[in-house]
Amino acid sequence: MPRAYPRYPYIEPIAADMTEEEIVQTIDDMMSQNPGLTLRDGGPLDKLCRALNVDVEYSESPNEILLDVPLDRHPVIWLPKLGKTRQDRMTLATGLGHWLLHIPKTRELHPGVGIQALYHPTDGKALREARIFAFDLLMPADTFKTLWYDGKAQLVAETLNVPTQAVYDRAKWLDLTKAAETMPQRRADDHDPFKVAAAKAEVEAAKPKAEVPPVPSFGGYARRIGS
Repeated sequence: MPRAYPRYPYIEPIAADMTEEEIVQTIDDMMSQNPGLTLRDGGPLDKLCRALNVDVEYSESPNEILLDVPLDRHPVIWLPKLGKTRQDRMTLATGLGHWLLHIPKTRELHPGVGIQALYHPTDGKALREARIFAFDLLMPADTFKTLWYDGKAQLVAETLNVPTQAVYDRAKWLDLTKAAETMPQRRADDHDPFKVAAAKAEVEAAKPKAEVPPVPSFGGYARRIGS
């Protein structure tokens, strides 16, 4: 995997300043353009990657780059070579969030450069939006609430194939009853590579917003990732 800050000119993604409702609408629009695609079974995201023209590769540590958008090649989402399947799905969905929400706008404002979304970016606002995208993509609110009230975190994690920690983060986001109080100790397979950057993004989220959301486009190829 290439290190961050390559020799060609680059820029990190620019936040779209979208509300969660706008992010959900982006997901709905994307899914409506791919009527045969479903994510409710917790399966691999390779079909979605193909539809969005994004390749997936695996690398040894350090994993500095989440999404690399070179000037002359396909965009690549880089996952840890020894990562866990559930966390890989969340990481991949986060990378796709950057691709849909931020890359069109960043390209428009900064033509002629590459774009890299980092695991620990300089500005956490774009990462926060990408994580919201991942949560809404893999754990839609209505489905999540039904599973949560039926069987709490374990049922959600097993059914939607997501990390237990992500389930509790989503429950807290949705303001479900005592979600934070019932959260168990973090498990080894729930390692969140965005933990530091996400905390920074919570602070950044309080700042004023001014940008206009981009319009995403679809189509392409990605190699299959393991389930």
